[in-house]
Amino acid sequence: MKKIILIILSFFIMLSSPKALELPVDITAEAAIVKNANTDEVLFTKNADEPVIIASLTKIMTAYTIINQVENLDQKVKITEEDLAGLWVYTLAGLKVDDVVTYRDLLYGLLLISGADCAQALALAVTNSVPDFVAMMNQNAEKLGLRHTHFADPAGGENENISTARELSILLNEALKNETFKKIFGTNYYTMSNGLHVVNYTQAYATFHGLDPYLLTGSKAGYTDDAGLLLASTATINNINYIVITCKSTLNQQLSTHVLDSYKIYDYLSSLSYVEYKVIETGTLLKKIPIINATTSDYYVLADQDISITIPNDKISEIHLDYHLSDYITPENKIGDNLGFIDIYVGNDLVKTYNIYLHDEIFSPERKSTTIIIIIILLIFLCLILLCINLLITPKKVKIKPQKSIKKT
Repeated sequence: MKKIILIILSFFIMLSSPKALELPVDITAEAAIVKNANTDEVLFTKNADEPVIIASLTKIMTAYTIINQVENLDQKVKITEEDLAGLWVYTLAGLKVDDVVTYRDLLYGLLLISGADCAQALALAVTNSVPDFVAMMNQNAEKLGLRHTHFADPAGGENENISTARELSILLNEALKNETFKKIFGTNYYTMSNGLHVVNYTQAYATFHGLDPYLLTGSKAGYTDDAGLLLASTATINNINYIVITCKSTLNQQLSTHVLDSYKIYDYLSSLSYVEYKVIETGTLLKKIPIINATTSDYYVLADQDISITIPNDKISEIHLDYHLSDYITPENKIGDNLGFIDIYVGNDLVKTYNIYLHDEIFSPERKSTTIIIIIILLIFLCLILLCINLLITPKKVKIKPQKSIKKT
């Protein structure tokens, strides 16, 4: 019966999955997604779940893997011939055999200039084997729940590096939680230990087209003939941190349509009066659920986090909540069980679903009595141990008999 209830709940959760609005901006990119990085809320999409070749956006996972694997990023790495082998067709940072650089240097060269030499040197420095490093990348993708993402090399040169706009946004949002990645991602110019200068040219493309070069707070571009132009970028507009992913933008003479597409999206976001509105506050009582055959009669469902949505100011009055929570729970329920969900609507549009989980153990009367008896026995046992220890360490008092005096004759 319990399994049937969970299946029904899962079915409703699947039916209530929020759908983002179709991107209302005319762009050349075949796939795109716009996300509020603060709330992880998807705002707009365009073919966001279609698999695409991701080219050098692969390097986001390369950097994520390195940062999570290497404790000391200032550790020295000596460049070998193997680090540079077979890369002549790719974009390079300019490393040479016997150069001595740090992991941190290589990460800047990886994300700014998109150096394939930096990617391969990092992979070999960590695992001594590119295939082994790629296996680590795919393991990380699996841990992040990226079911439609696969990596074939650390530089992004192979067409088998596949993902979706949605899953790239998940990866980038996760990577940005690391301050080192965030700093590198937002840097435009860097000088490596060996004197090499590496540059992120996204800002230059923006300047060339008369756009604000300082709008973006971070970016990583990608390009191959088959993948087209891609851009993963971030920007802060009206105190909201946005992530925008554009994939397979059509080519122009300057190879800059990925930048133009992204700026069109950011311009549209700037025209909207979006705010982050807190719908549910941490600690709010959501429901009192009856408990059957237990030591307590009710379970108080409290919000375990703030739930906010990104919304135009004039739409706040249209917010309403639809509760789908269990009618009762029993001692058979375990911590972590899904108790249902709350759908958050703006008008008729479902914008977010908040899942509710059991956080406390539910005791039956028999189990509580057994638990009390066990606790009492343990306390008695502990007292006996303490008593024995006390007897062992307490010094025994020895009585000394007085000697009888001997009279001299």
